[in-house]
Amino acid sequence: MLRQPIVVVVGHVDHGKTTLLDAIRKTRVADKESGAITQHISASEVGLAQIKSRCGNFLDKMKIKFTIPGLLFIDTPGHEAFANLRKRGGSIADIAILVVDVNQGLQKQTIESMQILKQYKTGFVVAATKIDAIDGWKSSVEENVCFSDSNKNQRKEVAARLDERLYKLVGELYEKGFSAERFDRIEDFTKQIAIIPVSARTGEGLSELLSFVSGLAQKFLDKKLELHATQGGKASVMEVKEVRGLGMTIDAILYDGTISEGDEIAFATSDGPTVCKVKTLLKPKIAAENAANLDKFDSVKTVSAAAGIKIVCEQAGDALAGSSLYAVNGGNKQEILEQIRAEVNEIIVESQNDGIILKTDALGSLEALVKLLGAENIPIHRASIGKVNKSDVQAAKAFAGKNKFNSCVLAFNTQLEAQVPILAKDNDVKIISNSVVYNLIDEYKRWVEQVKSADKKQAFSRLVRPAKIEVIGPCFRACKPCIVGIEVVAGTLSNGVTLVNAQGEKLGEVKGLQHDKEALSEAKRGMQVAMALEGPTFGRQLKEKEFLTVLVPKEHARVWLEKYSASLSAEEKNLLK
Repeated sequence: MLRQPIVVVVGHVDHGKTTLLDAIRKTRVADKESGAITQHISASEVGLAQIKSRCGNFLDKMKIKFTIPGLLFIDTPGHEAFANLRKRGGSIADIAILVVDVNQGLQKQTIESMQILKQYKTGFVVAATKIDAIDGWKSSVEENVCFSDSNKNQRKEVAARLDERLYKLVGELYEKGFSAERFDRIEDFTKQIAIIPVSARTGEGLSELLSFVSGLAQKFLDKKLELHATQGGKASVMEVKEVRGLGMTIDAILYDGTISEGDEIAFATSDGPTVCKVKTLLKPKIAAENAANLDKFDSVKTVSAAAGIKIVCEQAGDALAGSSLYAVNGGNKQEILEQIRAEVNEIIVESQNDGIILKTDALGSLEALVKLLGAENIPIHRASIGKVNKSDVQAAKAFAGKNKFNSCVLAFNTQLEAQVPILAKDNDVKIISNSVVYNLIDEYKRWVEQVKSADKKQAFSRLVRPAKIEVIGPCFRACKPCIVGIEVVAGTLSNGVTLVNAQGEKLGEVKGLQHDKEALSEAKRGMQVAMALEGPTFGRQLKEKEFLTVLVPKEHARVWLEKYSASLSAEEKNLLK
């Protein structure tokens, strides 16, 4: 027996993930969402009869015969939720649909979704959405129209516009290490990713999309889809929710075996693995039966994979999202508990190395962020699940002396304990909170640049900068101080520096700079200004046409060349040498 493949829909915010699923299952979930962005994770089954109905003539053309019972679609609010579709060593998702607005191409969140799919070795097809928004596109009035038929009816210049956007997308994917092509031009599905143009609004291309997702899953994942219905269930905890009348519940995706009411189940909590009995088991209705009320559940006695399930049990509120959940009715209970403990310990980071502190709400999010931060070469000292607490702030403070960039706590989709903001401010620890992965990482990078910029500005204010000037006259005062016209021929001249002549003799200290009767703190290369110099007398120690240089202390020169060399011009580097 084959179970239904688990399909995850990912992509950039507002590129139409939920709208695409609505079109497949003929519901209107996206209309209910705040700001048209999915706020929760949902699983919906699309039965084989519904797939055949949607695919229509395309199945006959392709001579596809399905043996899978249907598809289980997971609609995620972002790629961080996809990370919760996990089991030890990989993802429970069998195949993914990467949704890309054909008019916008790859966006930051699309790229990060691709990175996570690659990490979990999850194959995907690209749904190039919103083809109906292409200028001049003429949509068919018939339902379930194949893209191939619809594209034939377009004017040549309109079809060319679509091709232009698709080839741009092919190029973008190639730059990211993926070989892709429009589905009807692919020569080898094992080497190329299929791009399927679709419109969720008109339904064009949905036949091909459903056919290819089902067909590819069936052809290449047949071993993975084998159902072990007589074995204890294996699931992944997606979310922990409070439901009125039920209390705290666990939303999970059952990817193998069977779970029944009364079964003992084991899952991870922040205090370690725990075991409890299933009090109530709920299952969402099949999409075709429940188009208007997708959030309604049926109480069931037993469920076999693959399915989205809601579990009511003791300690449901303590379950870690992203962790594994197992039925433990046999004699292998201890073995499973050790497996869960090892799985959590593999992801939680507690190192002796310098680095930032990372806190997230879920195990899957933690694993995804640890990998993404590693790819950005951002070191981690501690990564764990839960609220940001005093210990996290103190740990970040402890490493601040070694590296300012470590005095930071990244909080993904999690809260701060009451006294943490005050403690962080008092200890000069930066806390960055966000519920979108790429925003969190970008905010950290911006903060690092701000710290670098502030450090550089402070360092520059203390360091003597190299400069060379020419005395061009006129002489406004001969001495005490000598005031004379000069031109900066290299570097930047600042107040308070000491000048030397060509013989290396000290002439005096710059007491002031002025241009058009306005006092200056510094004068840059090419500027002609009046300079007050305490020490020499014009005509004796200081003469017209003479070149002078700033006396840079040896230690300052070393810091410039070793630490801030990139901030110096070639002339300034030569002056230092």
